[in-house]
Amino acid sequence: MKKFVLLALMTWFSASTHAAIITYAYLDRIENPSSSHEAIGIFKVDSARRGLISAQFESEPATFEWEGFSPLMYDQPVAGADGLYENGFEPFGVDALSCFLYLDLFSLAAGEDIFHNLDKTYPNEGAYIENLGSGEAFYLMGRLTKVSTVEVPEPSSLALLGLGVLGVVLARRRQA
Repeated sequence: MKKFVLLALMTWFSASTHAAIITYAYLDRIENPSSSHEAIGIFKVDSARRGLISAQFESEPATFEWEGFSPLMYDQPVAGADGLYENGFEPFGVDALSCFLYLDLFSLAAGEDIFHNLDKTYPNEGAYIENLGSGEAFYLMGRLTKVSTVEVPEPSSLALLGLGVLGVVLARRRQA
């Protein structure tokens, strides 16, 4: 029985490694002084590696898909009165587009981790997408929304758990 408990714990910890990926959606407008456009974006962050790992964005003036790693510029916990109130991910580029996801942290309580609470931040004061060829920039005007995702264990973890359960069943049959 001890082996079964140990095996179950190992499986749970290996399956929980994917819990570090958190997905956020952007469903609002992007604007500059001369125009405004509806936009849809999906941003994925890895809370274990502490960075942005992918972005998909679609709007009339800017559409792109990006995968890579863009670390948080100031990876500090939000504290009390002397805390960090602004942060952002290092800018990343796709073709002639540059994206900078800048965040105001005023709504985060002391000790809240930024990666698990991007939906409480305000990206509208500096987050932008810029066309490097034309120099035209559009600013994100709304907040991110946390997307609820279901974590599915890896097939190897499930196979390992299955072998463990099978071993326990066979051991009990031999004893009986």
